[in-house]
Amino acid sequence: MMIAPPQARRLLIVLFRKPGFWLGLMMLLWPPLWGQEDSSRYGGTVLIGLKGDFDSLNELRAADSDALQVIQFMLFRSLTRLDEHLQFAPDLAQSWQFSHGDSVVTFELRRDVRWSDGVPTTAEDVWFTWRLAIDPEVGYPAASRFDLVDTVIVAGRYEVQFRLRRPYPDVLYDLQMPILPKHVLEKIPPDSLSAAPFNRQPIGNGPFILKEWKANRRVVLEANPNYPPQRPYLNRVVFTIIPDETVLLNSLLTGEVDVVPSLTPLGFRQAQEHPQVRAIRYQGRNFTFVGWNNRHPFFTVQVRRALTHAINKQEIIQTLLQGFAQPANGPLLPFVWAYDPELPTLEFDPEKARRLLAEAGWQDTDGDGVREKNGQPFEFSLKTNAGNQIRRDVAVMIQAQLRQIGVRVNVDIVEWNLLIRQVFGEKDFDALILGWDADFTVNPAPLWHCRAIEEGYNLVSYCNPRVDSLLELGRSISDRERAKPIWREFQRIIVEEAPYTFLFIPDQLAGVRRRVHGVDMDVRGFLAGITGWWIPVQQRKYKSRQSYRR
Repeated sequence: MMIAPPQARRLLIVLFRKPGFWLGLMMLLWPPLWGQEDSSRYGGTVLIGLKGDFDSLNELRAADSDALQVIQFMLFRSLTRLDEHLQFAPDLAQSWQFSHGDSVVTFELRRDVRWSDGVPTTAEDVWFTWRLAIDPEVGYPAASRFDLVDTVIVAGRYEVQFRLRRPYPDVLYDLQMPILPKHVLEKIPPDSLSAAPFNRQPIGNGPFILKEWKANRRVVLEANPNYPPQRPYLNRVVFTIIPDETVLLNSLLTGEVDVVPSLTPLGFRQAQEHPQVRAIRYQGRNFTFVGWNNRHPFFTVQVRRALTHAINKQEIIQTLLQGFAQPANGPLLPFVWAYDPELPTLEFDPEKARRLLAEAGWQDTDGDGVREKNGQPFEFSLKTNAGNQIRRDVAVMIQAQLRQIGVRVNVDIVEWNLLIRQVFGEKDFDALILGWDADFTVNPAPLWHCRAIEEGYNLVSYCNPRVDSLLELGRSISDRERAKPIWREFQRIIVEEAPYTFLFIPDQLAGVRRRVHGVDMDVRGFLAGITGWWIPVQQRKYKSRQSYRR
């Protein structure tokens, strides 16, 4: 038996008299319940129902918003990320600093990140991603995000510098692009990247790894066990493709899927009433629009303005979206610092629409209810994607509204992947209804710059040299207050010339089965917090791979 020396006995007596001593001793001796609670969260499968398949899982090729979220939040790491407060947080980069008058940004990378094939992620990958993104043969639609980057320097195995042409306020937003693996993609000629197997079989470094992609059926991702600082709670996430919105909603209500990130207003009401479903409404950052193909001989500026005056956005919002939206007024959304709150808009005014059409030479001379010019009736096709009931209904309502001013509209519902080919590749449409996810940075060039007709997302082939100069000038000014007048003029030109009719900014309406915990969706996207989703052990399903096969 050992006896403590007098000094130790006096110390123990003092400690015993301190009230915090016993609490501390209990915390040391008590079983590690906190660790056990965390470890019990690991495991389980979540099924997410989507209306359409992904187009690509390569950032350089993807246009589908759901695919871009999977790329950003599940498969790849960016230098930085936005946290729930929309503040920049470390991701692949553990730290960064500005120097040389804010014209150089140096990133220090984590040393423990590996690609899913085991190869380390290094500064060479960052440099290579930048080179690919700006290569015109690649045709990255958002390449303009690097317009103000002069060069990228590999300063060490885990250190990379971005040297800017001039400082500007949104640089960290622009450098959030997911980093790609050099050792995989350097073997592929840039002009062949669009057909590369990588687009459907990516090697990533994010919290999940792609395991299976059955076209138009399902996409399966599994947790990356080597993801630092810790792997996600879920073992597996399965995206199930259910094009029909009614079937998709029923799958949520019956528990066939756990999450539907995009519900109709009617579906949202039904989800609110279901005891096993949590209905989530959160701020969106996308807008729905009618795009007028500027190559079409009908759609002059005056005619586009007339058509915009004839569309009743408030009727659409109240009737079809049950008020779950706000009107969209221009090319920038209200949460962006450059947004002009006093932007003049083309208000609903059917009489003005009729007058503008008559002035443009469109008259109903034969009394059949359809205007004509030079013997050609004013008739066109309005396309949108199958599986989206809201857009289908919007198209039908616009068809009825334009009929009131003597314009005949034929609604054309097209399968998603076919629509992407027709619109992005061939520009084969008269007018279309689509939506864009807006970015947190102010860089509208991929939608509106003349060069973006071939290289970006300028689907409507709108080209205005003054707009081009404003886009370039606005991005070059680092002082936001000095830049605001530039962006104000840009917004006003777009509204005045009406290449789009801006319709509405919908609230994001989602449904989540209550067995899935930790789901907080916000303006960043429905997958932003997926590493924290978890399922209690007693509520887990899908024990084997066969169990989630449809």
